[in-house]
Amino acid sequence: MTNLAIQIKGLTKIYPPDNRAVDTLDLEIKEGEIMALLGPNGAGKSTTIRAASTLCGFDEGNVVVAGFDVDTHSLEVRQAIGVVAQQTGIDYFLTGRENMMLQGHLYRMKKSDINNRITELASYFELDGSIDNLVSTYSGGMRRKLDIACALIHRPKVLFLDEPTLGLDIKNRKILWKHIDKLNKEFGLTILLTTHYLEEADNLSHQVAIINNGKVQVVDTPDALKNSIHGDSITVTFDDVGKNEQAFFHFAQQQSYIKGATWEDNKLHLYVEDGGANVAALMAVAADNKAQITNLSLSRPTLDDVFLKYTGSSISDTKEEEGDEWWKQWAGKGGNTGKWKSQWGANDSDAEEDGEDQAWKNSDWAKNSDHSENLGAQKREEAQSQQSAWPSEQQQWPDKEESHNASGEQGSQQWDQSQQGDWKNNEWNKNKDGGEK
Repeated sequence: MTNLAIQIKGLTKIYPPDNRAVDTLDLEIKEGEIMALLGPNGAGKSTTIRAASTLCGFDEGNVVVAGFDVDTHSLEVRQAIGVVAQQTGIDYFLTGRENMMLQGHLYRMKKSDINNRITELASYFELDGSIDNLVSTYSGGMRRKLDIACALIHRPKVLFLDEPTLGLDIKNRKILWKHIDKLNKEFGLTILLTTHYLEEADNLSHQVAIINNGKVQVVDTPDALKNSIHGDSITVTFDDVGKNEQAFFHFAQQQSYIKGATWEDNKLHLYVEDGGANVAALMAVAADNKAQITNLSLSRPTLDDVFLKYTGSSISDTKEEEGDEWWKQWAGKGGNTGKWKSQWGANDSDAEEDGEDQAWKNSDWAKNSDHSENLGAQKREEAQSQQSAWPSEQQQWPDKEESHNASGEQGSQQWDQSQQGDWKNNEWNKNKDGGEK
């Protein structure tokens, strides 16, 4: 029997008051296997990884990772796993080498082993030329590769990747897929990753678990899941779903070549035998019922069709979460002086590539900051005014200082004469060690 790297039974996680983020979830992942948890935002993917990696507790169920029970042997589990969260855990004000060195020390590795591992991983992820540069100068793809390298510093048996390519452009996404696939094939690393990218799950994983509302709906290989949708997929789109469109749906279902049908808003997904040969017949049924079709597409079944079959909605409509530029984590959304943008934003190649620089200029944060055009001009005028006034104030300063010293001496004498007696008699001094008895 093949050993299991991860075994989850009846996992349930409830957030107050009664939000079941994960609901009696069962999952088994074999050693050396890549499994993708495929689902939309809020499906329970991240919570499942957090529970399996000891980062959060859970209410019911049993989780065993790398042969260790998460509840009773959490330390052993942490030694055996690497975790890459959605939000990067690397420090932008350290170099790549310093980040990896820090991670190695946290695992109490020998310095020589850490240095050897840094050299090995920097070469593997093609970071050799930038390993001694500040992470703030890295592109998004480089930061993600460094994040994974840090998680691998101690040679874990199991790697958790939570939305590993979230926010990356397609070029960097495919580069990262290559590295993940290579880690699995060359080193036999067991990988559990979460994603809402169909192509990512299809290309990378040996098994796909479709998850929705905290429950696993189905688990199988990508090909087996797609083959479970018999025939071809025809998507028919209407401007509006009225009586004619409903009549078309009713008569279409009665055709012998139709094997299944699912509504999604104003789209009708039909699964047919030999779609190319039967499209004309289907259009004739639409014409007979005066259904107003605006678009019709024919394709082989995809994982999106599988997801639609088991959840009733399409994952392709999932909106990608957007995060703030990294420097805003320190600058603060209130804006203040906006120095992080001027100091670091220009070095963030992702911001330049994605046009985020222009988006920042148009944001409310920028409009309210000291870097907005009108307020900036006002500040410059005030600064010039203060500079011109400074020499005259500087000349007057010695007189003010003498006056200050004189008044200070007088004040001191007055306190000695009038306040000293009161101080000796107050309650605080009577109770203080060393006070008069």
